[in-house]
Amino acid sequence: MILDCYQCSSCYFEDKEASSRIDSATISPPQPKMAFRNVLVVFVCIEMYDGKEELQEAAEEFASLSGLIGKRPIVLCPNVHLSIDRAPEKQAAWLVAELEKMLIAAGYDVHCLSFGYHKQYGMECNGNVGSVVGRRFYGSEEKQFLRLLTRLGVCPPESLPKDMPSWATTLTERRLKVLGSRREAYNVGRRMLQDQLDATGHGELWTCMLFEGERQPMDDYLSALYQIIEDYHDVRVHRAMNLSVPGFSNAARFLFRKYPEAIESGRLRIYNSQVSDIEFLLSRTAVLLAFPHIPRKAGSHAGEISFGIYCKDEDFAKNLIQWYRTFLVDARFGWIRTESELNATINELEEEMFQDRRE
Repeated sequence: MILDCYQCSSCYFEDKEASSRIDSATISPPQPKMAFRNVLVVFVCIEMYDGKEELQEAAEEFASLSGLIGKRPIVLCPNVHLSIDRAPEKQAAWLVAELEKMLIAAGYDVHCLSFGYHKQYGMECNGNVGSVVGRRFYGSEEKQFLRLLTRLGVCPPESLPKDMPSWATTLTERRLKVLGSRREAYNVGRRMLQDQLDATGHGELWTCMLFEGERQPMDDYLSALYQIIEDYHDVRVHRAMNLSVPGFSNAARFLFRKYPEAIESGRLRIYNSQVSDIEFLLSRTAVLLAFPHIPRKAGSHAGEISFGIYCKDEDFAKNLIQWYRTFLVDARFGWIRTESELNATINELEEEMFQDRRE
């Protein structure tokens, strides 16, 4: 569940038209144009697998916000666009209504806006400390991993944690840590990378787009990749890149031309990945899954980490190598060994995208 909160001196909301892309049975009756003064506007997005656990966490968070900005009327505005893991409409509408009931029971003055409408609105924010606050509530580790499996197509959307395959439930039995911020996810990734480089023997790194979104390019994973190739000749890097995205395909071509010997010897192995909304780093002893925030456009990498899952467990890391090959690497092309194979792969993907746009 995501809450995007704004302390407003004044605001208004007006229903313009009902959405044509959701179940019409979930669309509430239209509301007239409404104006409010000195309220907390909360855009709320219900995500896949959210339930009463997340509602309780959210309700408790409002007590903290009240301590920061004072207790004031709350305007709840459903907004499915805050997440790529949004819940089905019936689940979302029911949970938003339940959140409204919980807040009223806790003594808040609450107005819940209509569900299922494109809205015109305007807000004047106070601009003081706490005037804009974002919160995300993840629930259990099982729910987070199930959300990942659903996104990758391993489990259907209606799955429950008990429906996860046995190999996947192993993750929740290990030393699992949910990382709540971009900084935390990147710091863990850097430590994993350094631990693997410091290890004796021949290291292996499996990575899918990790650190592409850093705001300081000289510190990102591409720069670290150059250092690994040049200074750590006993480390093999398996690098999956979404070659249908021009930025990644150009980066792949650059790697083939800059490091032909590493490519030819197999120290640097390039694959195509069909995944655009997850970052991944796997070493011999640990696994990091990082989930970007909302992508700027369909099929592109977001560049902002909203949260991650970290598991330090040598046995699990070994078992996950096959999982990486199965779900994060495009099996049609496999290991791309030459620049001509790379160009053929990119051309095929570009043609597929062109045909999809024509249809």
